[in-house]
Amino acid sequence: MWGAHIEEEQIVLHYLGALDPGQSELIHRHLQVCAGCRALADEIVETVAALAMLGLPGEAASSGEDGDPSTRPGGR
Repeated sequence: MWGAHIEEEQIVLHYLGALDPGQSELIHRHLQVCAGCRALADEIVETVAALAMLGLPGEAASSGEDGDPSTRPGGR
């Protein structure tokens, strides 16, 4: 899926809930231990939140993400 770090696209798909549970779990676990990827995930969450505040339609606006990159989609 990725080398030493998670690709940005995979993090986006993770937060949109577009990955299968196994892939999402791998990303979730990696974010718990990798500060670099967690920082990237923080930026992505901020962007998604900003777009949601603009009222743009789409999954990001209605996903209910809590903004914590160490959590995975689905309320974990």
